[in-house]
Amino acid sequence: MSRPEVIVAPTGVANLASLLAALERAGARPRLAGPGDDLARAERVVLPGVGSFGAATRALSERGLVE
Repeated sequence: MSRPEVIVAPTGVANLASLLAALERAGARPRLAGPGDDLARAERVVLPGVGSFGAATRALSERGLVE
């Protein structure tokens, strides 16, 4: 069985190393989103740090991932 790819949006307000490791342990293939990634078309997206929504939104905007 293939491992599903999970795109992680780098919000700058979460411990990405721990999150990526947890996704690996859960059987996923996590990948950090980069500029130009179309998150709307991804099958699985993790948006970490939603408790810090304002800071997360600013970080995503700076990385060109808001649209």
